[in-house]
Amino acid sequence: MSTSMNRRTFFRGTTIGTAGLYLSPFLRDLQAVEGSTKPSRVLFFVQGNGLYPDEIQPKGIERERNPDKLEDRSLDGAELAHSLEPLAPWKKRMTLINGLSGRIARGSHNMGFAALGCWPMKKGPFGETIDAAMARNLPGVFPHVGVGISEKYGALGYNITSKSRGKALPTIMNPVLARQQFFAAGADGSAKKSFDVDTELFSFMSDDIKRLQKQLNNEEKEKLERYLEAFDNMTLRQEKLVKMGPRIAKATPQIDPKLGAPMQFKNANPGPTGAFARLDAQFDIAAGTFIAGLTNVATVSACAGPDRIGISCHSSEIGKGNGMVNAHGIGHGGSAAGLSSSECHALIRRRCLEGLARFLKTLESIPEGDGSMLDNTLVVYLSDSAEGHHPVCHEWPFVLIGDLGGRLKLGNRYLRYPWYGKTGHRTINSLYLSLLHSVGERKESFGLKDSAILDLNQDGPLTEIMA
Repeated sequence: MSTSMNRRTFFRGTTIGTAGLYLSPFLRDLQAVEGSTKPSRVLFFVQGNGLYPDEIQPKGIERERNPDKLEDRSLDGAELAHSLEPLAPWKKRMTLINGLSGRIARGSHNMGFAALGCWPMKKGPFGETIDAAMARNLPGVFPHVGVGISEKYGALGYNITSKSRGKALPTIMNPVLARQQFFAAGADGSAKKSFDVDTELFSFMSDDIKRLQKQLNNEEKEKLERYLEAFDNMTLRQEKLVKMGPRIAKATPQIDPKLGAPMQFKNANPGPTGAFARLDAQFDIAAGTFIAGLTNVATVSACAGPDRIGISCHSSEIGKGNGMVNAHGIGHGGSAAGLSSSECHALIRRRCLEGLARFLKTLESIPEGDGSMLDNTLVVYLSDSAEGHHPVCHEWPFVLIGDLGGRLKLGNRYLRYPWYGKTGHRTINSLYLSLLHSVGERKESFGLKDSAILDLNQDGPLTEIMA
């Protein structure tokens, strides 16, 4: 199917119900897609245990030591590193950014909330992270969807996203639970009954609070208003979900019920309880929430945040050898299953990106306006451990795919900024500011500044990527 086919034509010519998730013919309201306002959505993918610059350097582009000027090159003629090969079909949409520092966030094994927030790691959820900020600017029925995998947390964790100081947002680590949470309005059977009960309960509680409010004095009323606002918001969300039920039903991904069991990484054949089967499912969840119009911002985390230091797995899951691959061990340069540390890192990264590639293919298959859903999407891939297992944060590599429908000047580019402390050096704060500017929030600073380089420009977006 041509991605240039507009969505109205797709509606006329497609038999609904047979294509499933990957060819679902519904995205946004037609008015939103074909009218004056183009949709925008962002996926953040955060992986633990570092994104090693040498291991993702394109072949054909020499990696200069401590450069003192900006390098801005086309990816034409350059070959992607082995671990990035699953993303090769989208090379023309890809931008590799290196040389940005994030010393303000530096931690021992990871930066947790600080990776997306730009403040000292030990402060925890100190403020608004960039994914939460983008969600605030691109509101959806669910403002933000957080899903991932973890060896420590059970079904739910609070690891990398925060709405404000002290207010972390949840990451659902269980794909079965995530499916229930986000797609219940389109379900049938017991799941639908549970959703209906919740809808009635929120409505009842809101009415009950309003009745109680009439009996209170002014000071007590003010205290109660915040609770009333919360219940009103939940009631409104449930009402929207009811109307979206048929659309949600068609976008609901099929998830193996076995994925609801605790994650296993020590078995020789972990199957659906292994790390990557669960991660694949979480990418399907994220794609489904975008397709159904449930959210515009999602964060997928792969053993990231203060809970762990990367993905441990059986080598059979990455297609090599027979034995355990321990994230902490390979982070310290250890070998596993006959593989070197760098080989383990590369294969784990490659396997993660196979899941991301499926996500991209899904969005690319769905018409939107004069192109596809992917045309109006941006994917931001990074590690919460910057450039290594014990990061120095002089460099924080990013892989970007897409340009938010032309809101950013991205695609087929390799950007490397001057080395830390040199004239022209920039920080990850400015990359995040670029994202905010692209959706209309034109603030001049984000997070906290690095006090060691106050003589350098740490304000404003990266002009090189602004459209």
